[in-house]
Amino acid sequence: MTKSAKWTAFALASLLFLTTACSGGGGNNNNGASPSAPSSEAPPASSGSASPSASPVEAIDPFGKYPETVEFTTVRPVANNPQFPEGQSYEENDFNKFMQDQLNVKPKIVWTSPQDGGAYNKKLQLAINGNDIPDVFQIVDTSPTAVLSTLKRLVDADMIEDLTEVYEQYASPQMKEAFGSADNAVLDLFKVDGKLYALPGQNSLENFNFVWVREDWRKKLGLPEPKTLDDVIALAQAFKDKDPYGDGKTVPIAMQMEKEAAGLFGPGFLFDQFGAYPDLFYKNDAGEVAFGGIQPGIKDGLKVLSQLYKGGLVEKDIALKDTGKLQELLASGRAGIVGQAWWGVWYPLFMTLQNVPDADWKPYIIPSKLNGKINYGTTLPVNGILVVKKGFKNPELPIKWLNVYNDPQHDEFFMKLGQDKFKDANDKEPILWGMGVNSTDKITKEAKQIVGAVNGTVDPSTLPVTNKDAYNHIKKYIDELQDQPQAASKNMLQWQNTRSWYDAMGSAAQYELNVVYSAFDGQTPTMEKKLTALKDLQMKAYHSMIMKSTDIDADFDKFASDWKSQGGDEILAEIAEALKK
Repeated sequence: MTKSAKWTAFALASLLFLTTACSGGGGNNNNGASPSAPSSEAPPASSGSASPSASPVEAIDPFGKYPETVEFTTVRPVANNPQFPEGQSYEENDFNKFMQDQLNVKPKIVWTSPQDGGAYNKKLQLAINGNDIPDVFQIVDTSPTAVLSTLKRLVDADMIEDLTEVYEQYASPQMKEAFGSADNAVLDLFKVDGKLYALPGQNSLENFNFVWVREDWRKKLGLPEPKTLDDVIALAQAFKDKDPYGDGKTVPIAMQMEKEAAGLFGPGFLFDQFGAYPDLFYKNDAGEVAFGGIQPGIKDGLKVLSQLYKGGLVEKDIALKDTGKLQELLASGRAGIVGQAWWGVWYPLFMTLQNVPDADWKPYIIPSKLNGKINYGTTLPVNGILVVKKGFKNPELPIKWLNVYNDPQHDEFFMKLGQDKFKDANDKEPILWGMGVNSTDKITKEAKQIVGAVNGTVDPSTLPVTNKDAYNHIKKYIDELQDQPQAASKNMLQWQNTRSWYDAMGSAAQYELNVVYSAFDGQTPTMEKKLTALKDLQMKAYHSMIMKSTDIDADFDKFASDWKSQGGDEILAEIAEALKK
């Protein structure tokens, strides 16, 4: 596994393919300290002068190796019951040894604790309470807001370093470019009074919705490829009328919304059409905090859902289905259309092919009819932060560590180490602070390169090493297998890479992504008391409007009013107040 294994979506999917950073320019500024090939770029020295006079102050080098070994204390979250190759452990392993060779730093892990169940976080909170924190450590929690809460405690107690200046001095160009891809929103989130107190990891934005269609059914029935939501509905209607599964058991659109309006296998692709995000607290165009679940776009989406329900295009028990039941439905081969992310073909859609060898799923991107873009509501793509104890002599150390770890020139080394030496380990990447700092458009950029290589407009030899497997599989599928009378199930890897990289992200790369970020992901006092009841109110209202309502406009307005009066307005006011701090 590579760095991409950190991505939560991929953890669900157990993906087999590997990705790497692909931002241009490389951003490598080795000054000869690294054993790797030097970059042709000049280092960002602290002064523009080329004076030969030696300075007693160590030159600023984002990748520079310390002349003397820097030892530091740290702690780390770990997996349950980790198993490693002989001689390897969390303290001593080839990943960390590589980092030590690069920077001449030596970590001392003073304690570890499992991340599952929040054990690590609980132990860290005790350490903070006892003012017994290590030199450098990672804060992880259930949401960016929860992480920020811990950070503010540390700042208020004057326990951690202000990293503002060392970030500007030591962050590599690649790292700055990655944060800049999201307008530095992730970086800004961890500033207190304008000062940067933490170095966050950042994920690529990639979990927006595609409409996955049983391509073998579409071709069998001679139906056109869908380009709009109306086309998708027409396709579903044809699946219902012509029953390609047989015996009247075809499910035109597989969908679940038991407890969430936009969860896995939910109607998120439909709400996206209306720029509606049913679970998101975000800032609207006026800069005010709004709750997506009561916005007019949701009402428009519910009207379409009601149309689908009453027309028999979704199952009658949609309100009772959970993700497990949807997985069973998809595996049975009865479903014709489902909303899923680009990696859906790796999990769980491949299960259809296990039971129906001739099946084929193909993804279609359906841009919003409102703006022609891919609408996507999401939380900020944060994957943990690093902080430095007040008074630690090398506050730039974690920045240099992440510069090296995220340097694309090392991807092949880390990839092979995970694939070869740690092949049978249950933690294939036991590296301290293996935080990715990725451009938010990393995956779409890589997809463009891969598609270009397959189509002959990009030299395949220029692809990042970790994308060459995907290219080779797609090339084989396009050139040799697509038109042969062989089931995709016999060429699973070729089929999966083609559908995910080439068809899904390759198509998405042609459109602009309209991202609406969550403004708040934590808990306010009223949330703790009333949010569960409000969620229940929301889902019951949605279910009723989809299944029973004869006047959705009136019923939605009543629901929105009830939501506000039963605690929603208090929550919005508390969030607005929290965001001012």
